[in-house]
Amino acid sequence: MKTPSKFYALILISLILFNCEQSEKKQIELQKDKLNHILDSYVESGVYPFLYARIEGESGIVYEHSVTNRSILGNLKVDGDTWIRIWSMSKLVTISVAMDLIEEDKLSFSDPVTKYIPEFKDLKVAVDKSGKSISQLTQVDNDCPLTLVDMDSTMLVKHLFNHTAGFYYTYTLSNCLNNLISSLNIPTLYDGDELIEKLATIPLVQQPGESYHYGLNIAVLGLVIERIMDKNLDEVFEERVIKKLGLTGLQYTAPKGVELIPAFTGRNGYLETAKKGDLPILGQHVPNYDSNQELFLGGVGMLGTAKGYIDYWRKLLDPDKSFLNKESISKITSKPLDFPKDQGYQTGFGAYITGESDHQNNLLTVGGYEFTKAWVDRDNKLFGVLFSQVHSTTDGDGLGSKMEKEFYKELYRQINDSKY
Repeated sequence: MKTPSKFYALILISLILFNCEQSEKKQIELQKDKLNHILDSYVESGVYPFLYARIEGESGIVYEHSVTNRSILGNLKVDGDTWIRIWSMSKLVTISVAMDLIEEDKLSFSDPVTKYIPEFKDLKVAVDKSGKSISQLTQVDNDCPLTLVDMDSTMLVKHLFNHTAGFYYTYTLSNCLNNLISSLNIPTLYDGDELIEKLATIPLVQQPGESYHYGLNIAVLGLVIERIMDKNLDEVFEERVIKKLGLTGLQYTAPKGVELIPAFTGRNGYLETAKKGDLPILGQHVPNYDSNQELFLGGVGMLGTAKGYIDYWRKLLDPDKSFLNKESISKITSKPLDFPKDQGYQTGFGAYITGESDHQNNLLTVGGYEFTKAWVDRDNKLFGVLFSQVHSTTDGDGLGSKMEKEFYKELYRQINDSKY
């Protein structure tokens, strides 16, 4: 007896519905109270002025929580539209613009920086009494006056990308160099040309290409972009990122009528409003984000919202939406071959990849000076941010904070459990 075709159709529909139900069951479901408790406890104990976390999946928000220390911030509401100083999270943005210029053959990794900034042709390098560059110091040195030598190698554009060019912040082990960079009062300068003029008067911390030394290298890459395009970095960013990706929530100046959240510090062992000089990465001053400014610091000078930065991440890394090609996206998100496999990896393109020993493997992350973090989990197709506005917390900064470790450990325990 022939089985009716309608019967097979019913079986097929049933299988499809069953598979859909199974697929739905495998969607990530989080126990939000447990995650909330971790964030709440660190704010209520006075470690952070506020914490805002947001995680988005393919179909929308997977997790969102905001907690504020009301004793210092009152009834302030922090959400996905709140403007935050994102500091070094802006490095990836500047790098993505530079990659766009490389794709158009307007720029090359092998170009000498002096091709665009000839003012740097006579830069000197600071060395210690034995002739070693200052970047090789292992302890603080009160080394004024400095010994200066000529550059023995050519500074290339690739050295700006991977922080080997020799530019620095006020955190070298040379008090003399720190005082020199601080004395430039960089955030108060008029524009990029004046910044170039000032940087040309102080020595590098090392020979170009010598070793990794985190500093103003991406800010200088932004100056290269300005020289190529004959426009300021804000205008280039608007043209090549904002308009191409259709972005909002990411810019160099504060929107009209927006009052930014104050900066806080825990450097004295307790949480307090930061005073002048408490965030000394550039000296006594910090970027002001004024709408009338002409200086745009590509390495530290942007503002962003949680929604805006996640949208930037999502579109930048999507080959169908990005203004970059697949090769450029791959470079930004790949592990270099010369890093230990049990540690995290600097991609050399403004991002960091967690090490294989971490509980959250293969996360692409960026972070900022006032405890701002953003990450992409490509395995689970998640995009997240974890924001505050505080420097030198009693909890520790960077990837070593106890709160961050607890939060990610619980988050990935739940994510892994939800798959089974």
